[in-house]
Amino acid sequence: MKDKHIDYLFRFNLRLKNLLLLLLIVWSSNLHAQKVGLVLSGGGGPGIAHIGVLKALEENDIPVDYISATSIGAIVGGMYAVGMSPDEMVQFLKSDNFKRLATGETATNNQYFYCKPEPTPELIGFDVQPAHLTTFRLPTQLISPHELNYALFALCASATSSCGANFDSLFVPFRSVASEVYTKKAVIFRSGVLSDAIRASMTFPFVFKPLEIDNQLLYDGGIYNNFPTDVMQTDFHPDYTIGSVVAYNPPKADKRDIYMQLQNLIIHTTNYSIPQQDGLLLNFNLKQFDTFDFSKVNELVKIGYDSTIAHMGEIKVRISRRLLKKDLEAKRNNYRKHLPEFKTGKVIIDGIAESEKESINRFGGMGKDSLSLCDFQKTYYELISTQHFVEIIPRPMHYNSINGCMDIKLNAEEFNPLRLSLGGNISSVRSNQLFMGLTFQHFGKWAQTFSINGQLGGIYKGLLGTMRMELPTTVHTYLKLAGVVQQFNYDGLMQSESYGMLHAGFPFAGNARLELGGVYGQLNDFYDTHKNRSAITKAFVKLENNTLNSSMYPTAGYEFSESIQYFNGDKKSYSTLSFPTNFSNNHLAWWQARLITDRYFGITDDFCVGTYGELVYSTQELFSDYMETIAQSPAFQPTPYTRAVFNSTFRTAQFAALGLKPIYRFSHQFHLRAEGYWFIPNRTIICNADNSAGYSKPFSTSSFMYEAALVYNFKMASAALFANYDSRYWNVGINIGILLFPPRFRD
Repeated sequence: MKDKHIDYLFRFNLRLKNLLLLLLIVWSSNLHAQKVGLVLSGGGGPGIAHIGVLKALEENDIPVDYISATSIGAIVGGMYAVGMSPDEMVQFLKSDNFKRLATGETATNNQYFYCKPEPTPELIGFDVQPAHLTTFRLPTQLISPHELNYALFALCASATSSCGANFDSLFVPFRSVASEVYTKKAVIFRSGVLSDAIRASMTFPFVFKPLEIDNQLLYDGGIYNNFPTDVMQTDFHPDYTIGSVVAYNPPKADKRDIYMQLQNLIIHTTNYSIPQQDGLLLNFNLKQFDTFDFSKVNELVKIGYDSTIAHMGEIKVRISRRLLKKDLEAKRNNYRKHLPEFKTGKVIIDGIAESEKESINRFGGMGKDSLSLCDFQKTYYELISTQHFVEIIPRPMHYNSINGCMDIKLNAEEFNPLRLSLGGNISSVRSNQLFMGLTFQHFGKWAQTFSINGQLGGIYKGLLGTMRMELPTTVHTYLKLAGVVQQFNYDGLMQSESYGMLHAGFPFAGNARLELGGVYGQLNDFYDTHKNRSAITKAFVKLENNTLNSSMYPTAGYEFSESIQYFNGDKKSYSTLSFPTNFSNNHLAWWQARLITDRYFGITDDFCVGTYGELVYSTQELFSDYMETIAQSPAFQPTPYTRAVFNSTFRTAQFAALGLKPIYRFSHQFHLRAEGYWFIPNRTIICNADNSAGYSKPFSTSSFMYEAALVYNFKMASAALFANYDSRYWNVGINIGILLFPPRFRD
């Protein structure tokens, strides 16, 4: 009996051990298989807090096996999916490159001045349909997508090629969500071009152009699914889900609040929740941060990090599996190591007519067999600088693993050939101007642009017609024919000019432009009882480059211009009291050289300084009449206000000028600037007792000019409250718009 009892206990213990061993095996298996999903919501700038969440998880060895995301979440999640660490993301978001994504501005080294058309006071442009002249297309974006398209391409091209367009094969399997506005449904990106998946998901309506893929017009995923937990569960079935929410459903709109009404109309209500048994929800209250403010990187990352750390005890209890930091870094480095180096195979452009491709292929490296990322970047921005394209979207296509080359397709959307432009300036002083322009572009074997621009206003009225033709030469060359009829009306002086110009242009030293040509013009000055009429021929050489971020009140970039001109002609002077019997003839011949430099330096994020220099040397002789001499002398006009007034103090044949411009930026668009200039004439033109012109002693006088302005730079124009002191008087006023005139004959 005793032996049976012992045998029974032995068998019971054996079974218990086997059961415990089985449970241990099952538990170990579950531990090994435990997978973690991370869901990142949309929400604009506040979504930078997502990086803090990732940083806290990594530092505590919590693995992230899958990511599903929308909008800003797609940007953060996409960067993580291609192998970027949280610290690298922070560095990228704080860089000037990322700041330009939010503003649409192009870096100075990517601006090809040779390719740019001449600036105009355009505020808004409309596509005109030749077959339907009553049809106009309004702009569909506030921010140019060029910087965004290239940055996402450069970030994702190698990863897209490496994963074979399968997002499950990225460093972390990834899903993004966009919104298709016609069917009013969410679109899930599981494969394809990774940069498209991110770009579509964060295309906020009216800020960026929608992305068209497979005949679907795609906008920000937050419209229909701003927190894709359903995508995470359906596609990945994680054991545990962590959700990071930086958004909220818009409240019921007030009948007086059109913005909230549009939000209610466009954005669908999102369920920002995760069942407790499925995971953890990190819900951030970030209403104090603006949706379009991406500058608070450190602050937002810290908020995301601190909140995640506060829940880390709970996370570690629910997630038993660990991925040590050193193992994660080894995995990340191994992934990056196997990404193909960027090297192009074929680069083809789609979306343009076959007849246009010959002229397009002359840009950059379009005709080369292989390009590095640097060479491809140059090609992309050269094409963008022509302002012929609304948008160019670069996409990696086929990757050849044998030669390591990836074929690239540039999906291009051209501006309508016929474009109407409207603009001008509204001012409390006399510089109120209305601008209208019509431009026709044709890209064939010989790319051509025709334009006619007109302005009408208190101080200026004029008409400018131009034709620019790109020649099919190995070195970029264009011919330009222009005709100008214009009139300036100052107090007590009216100047009119009619001239025709033919010149050729070439790229110089990379981004600059070299022009040479000839001009013939007729110039008239009317003042008091005098009339002067000149017929002059001019030959010139001009080297220039301009990357300033505003034509009115710049805060970044630089301008450089150097010209040498030779003038030859005849002048007739009349007295209106005795016209046409009494007049005098004079033969004119002189040289003129001019150098201008205007450059801005960033000192801190909020403060920058501009420096200005101008040097003019003219051999033009004095005329018998003082007013005639002053009117035809080179002028110093460094600010928008001074371009609209006639000031004899800052006119002479030879002078130097220096300027300093401290600027405090309250934001990217809003700033306070002070400008001070020292005008140093070689010899000042003086008025003698008999009204004849004379010269002072060399460097016997100098003058100062000051101007202060509170400026808001819109995307298309500037608004400024300014005060100017011109060495004699204070002038205070308001400018809204763009004040810009065609070149003067003598400039």
